[in-house]
Amino acid sequence: MVDEQQNQKEVTFAEFVKPEKWKDFESHARSIGSELSRDLAASARQNQRIRKEVREYLEKEYDIRKVSEKELSWAENKLFGCQVCAVDGTHSIYPMLSGIRCRVGVAATSYKNKRTDGVVFVSEQHLHPSETSVLDVLKNRKTESKLISNMLIRAIMFYMERKVGLDREEEWVMFNGPVIPYELRTGIGRLRALDPCLSLCQQALDRETIVGVIATSSEAEIVSLGLALNQGEYIRLRSFKDDLEDYLPAAHFNTTDQTRFRHFIETHGDILDVGIYKVGQRAYLFQAHRERFDEAAAIIMRDSMFQQLRGYPLLIDYADSLCTYMLASSDFRRMVDFGLAREGSLPFEQSEGSQRRR
Repeated sequence: MVDEQQNQKEVTFAEFVKPEKWKDFESHARSIGSELSRDLAASARQNQRIRKEVREYLEKEYDIRKVSEKELSWAENKLFGCQVCAVDGTHSIYPMLSGIRCRVGVAATSYKNKRTDGVVFVSEQHLHPSETSVLDVLKNRKTESKLISNMLIRAIMFYMERKVGLDREEEWVMFNGPVIPYELRTGIGRLRALDPCLSLCQQALDRETIVGVIATSSEAEIVSLGLALNQGEYIRLRSFKDDLEDYLPAAHFNTTDQTRFRHFIETHGDILDVGIYKVGQRAYLFQAHRERFDEAAAIIMRDSMFQQLRGYPLLIDYADSLCTYMLASSDFRRMVDFGLAREGSLPFEQSEGSQRRR
């Protein structure tokens, strides 16, 4: 490994902008097929190597578990006995000169189609007095004066997902994503969100029967371990406390928030474990309570077996479909466009990209 790192060529920005790297369109069109084929073949060979060598490593370092027929039967009874619900959210953003307009929606459902949903409209305009001087209006439109950001919108959505899930009567709750997302750990600056967000996360962890399944992870190296798993297998990788400990120094909290986050780590940091499972061709990370980890794995893996190709819990995808159907982003953008046109403001407020001819 050391030799490979030493022999690896140092890559700089200049490598990507060398004139000889660039081609005219016709030359690119003639060569891209063969270039892409060679590149993808090399990636496939790399994956095969990972599967063989990493399998040996996993067998040595981890307890590879295979979900049993008995566990799958138990999980199926939970799923179809209305003891499991899935929660997902969506948000649609329309940026304007006066600030973001956004619609945030959350949907929760079970296999008995017992549905809970909630929607909120968020507007920067609502946060400032309507009777104010033009100078104050312009000051409020400065980027640093605006309160509503993409981070805030996502934090609102994730917070309400967990609130809706905890209010449900089912025994188990599945979230589409981490149990404690990054947005609920930041504090959102001057909005002082850390304490209410961590308090809700504590309630979720105290419940024990919660699980987060992560469809898209930034930890590609960890997901790649799934190449070495056989279908129906899962492993427990680490405690989520490790992630929280790594996050804290980089968070740049004030003293109060630093103390609050440290307390959260001490009281709840080691409750959540991180694992990886595989049902279809792709592996996914998941997070679950350390004492209910195997039960959580059985539930998400049984639900994932309803769509073998994707290998992801069907009930979560169902909740996602509800959000997409009821609260499509394109519908919200058209609603705002129509309102702006009625006020005579559409050409000025609509994004330049939306007005381009394609």
